[in-house]
Amino acid sequence: MAPTHVLLTRHGRSTYNDRGILNGDPSVPVGLTAEGKAQCLALAVHLAGQPIDLAVHTPFPRTAESLELMLAGRVVPTAVMEEFGDVRLGEFEGRPVGEFRAWRRAHGLDARPAGGGESRMDVLRRYAGGYERLLSVDAGVVLAVVHDVTIRMMVNATAGDDPIDGSVKTIPNAELYRFTPDELRRGLERMQARAAQPADAR
Repeated sequence: MAPTHVLLTRHGRSTYNDRGILNGDPSVPVGLTAEGKAQCLALAVHLAGQPIDLAVHTPFPRTAESLELMLAGRVVPTAVMEEFGDVRLGEFEGRPVGEFRAWRRAHGLDARPAGGGESRMDVLRRYAGGYERLLSVDAGVVLAVVHDVTIRMMVNATAGDDPIDGSVKTIPNAELYRFTPDELRRGLERMQARAAQPADAR
């Protein structure tokens, strides 16, 4: 079995988004801003007429908070998918976004930040595993509240672009992306193919 549709959305704007700093550790309690809550409530209105058979979030509090607001009191079975958690940052946890981006520009796709960080290839493989699991779920419509990179890799892959370095560079908060199982499978195949290549392949 597979879902009939998968709805992916990024969590609402967070306090760390406002501060321009990074969080890849789910034990750090990063919540939503007032703007982020409003974004989620606006999406809840859009979702009101949409059947949802399973709701998914990651171990990060900002995704759980967002999902609760998006469901607007609806009782829906819920699951946590660790595979879709945000990028583990190691030494860059809690540091400015610009510092991490500068480090990435100076290092290859296989490079891992000190202190337990993930490389971009690590993240690609982890997310591919998450999408493979998601496609095995026995549910009709699945709503998954996840993170920027989780969605960005799939959007690029389904467009036939490189999942890591494709043309889509950012995903807006609380914007809905709808996929059929066939679309997700095509994207997953591209992600898996890229993961099997050398990190510097293009």
